[in-house]
Amino acid sequence: MSNGQEFEEIEQERKARRKVFYLTFAALVLIVGGFLIWKLSILILPIIVGALLAFVFRPVKERFRVRWLPHQIQVLCSFAAIGLVLFFAFNTLRKHIPDEEQKLEFKVRLKYKLNEKYRQLVAKPAEEKSNAVAPLIEKELGPLMDKFNQSLELNPEERDLFLKYAAGHNGKPPIQGKFVDYFRANQRMRKYVILEKAPTGAAEPTRTVAPAPAEPGAATEGPSFENKLSAWMLAPLIFIFLGFDNGQIRRFFIGLVPNRYFELSLTVVDRLDDAIGNYLRGTLIECFLVGVTLALGLILLGIPVGVAVAIAVVSGLLNAIPFVGTAIALVIGLGYALVAENIRPLIPGLNPNDLALYVVILVVITHVLDDVVFQPFVLGSAVNVHPLVVVIAIISGSLIMGLWGMLFAIPTVVVIKTAVATFFEELKDYRII
Repeated sequence: MSNGQEFEEIEQERKARRKVFYLTFAALVLIVGGFLIWKLSILILPIIVGALLAFVFRPVKERFRVRWLPHQIQVLCSFAAIGLVLFFAFNTLRKHIPDEEQKLEFKVRLKYKLNEKYRQLVAKPAEEKSNAVAPLIEKELGPLMDKFNQSLELNPEERDLFLKYAAGHNGKPPIQGKFVDYFRANQRMRKYVILEKAPTGAAEPTRTVAPAPAEPGAATEGPSFENKLSAWMLAPLIFIFLGFDNGQIRRFFIGLVPNRYFELSLTVVDRLDDAIGNYLRGTLIECFLVGVTLALGLILLGIPVGVAVAIAVVSGLLNAIPFVGTAIALVIGLGYALVAENIRPLIPGLNPNDLALYVVILVVITHVLDDVVFQPFVLGSAVNVHPLVVVIAIISGSLIMGLWGMLFAIPTVVVIKTAVATFFEELKDYRII
């Protein structure tokens, strides 16, 4: 046997051993990785949130890039700028957070106004002999109104505290007299649905006593609050460490790739970087546009500027989660519209008594603008995914991980789509497949 043939046989054996080693190592990594993910699943979300915050922070860090200034000082300047912005934002938002007295007053006013609107809805005019709609409304909405009233009912401690605030408490001026009248009217309110009494002498139905549920064991208990808190402390740490990173982590992982696939891996990482960055920045712009639309609409409806901006900020930020921003805007806007008084819309011809209806129309218009204008033009270049895929991804994410699944559904689809498309495109270009 010649030396050349012997060398080829040795190389073939080496390639075979290499394949076996790589397959064994990959299987071992998958097994160990799956076990760690299963055991440390509580850490996954904090790590993802911290990494995404660091990714969003990177453009801010680039703004403070100065050649003669050390990288650590630049990052500290960026952190200081973000800290100042957040401080002033939270300080402004804190002024609109209701205190104890305002919460009690809001519950009293909301309960009274809800029942007032309901009674106006089912009221029968004196000249009208029969109304087929009113009994149907009472039948369907009566039990729902009873549930609302039960949830808004003040407990004895809250009632005593409200009466103290009504007379002046903790150095605050007394509550307005009309709101005290609302409180008295709520106390005299009765249920809309009267339960039918059983006929006299009828046998009381026997009650079946269900066995007491067995106490769950330690194995079925979820993670404690302390464990969740300690896990979420990891998110700011990851944000800080990745903020100080100057490309070392990326270069480390790219260096592990064989030379044959180096350019392929670098192209995939760069396109993923661009796709995620475009998506996150596009989402922030979309949330900003939704917030501005809601704020302008609420101000035109006559709602005070501070309240309108507070509702718009909360709804705009939560608009990053599909459908949640719209729902929050609807709930908060309707809640304020029902208790608001002395509202003067800036748009001529609007009836202040129909403010709740106008808020619903505004939220619907904002949602349509978001779906038709903001998302296609702002997120179109980054996502570029069929709407049916987006809907399926959101529903699947909510079923798997609840609210967090809805939040990360679209970026996950963007990452998988970009990675797979780039990977196969580059494999064909480099004639690997």
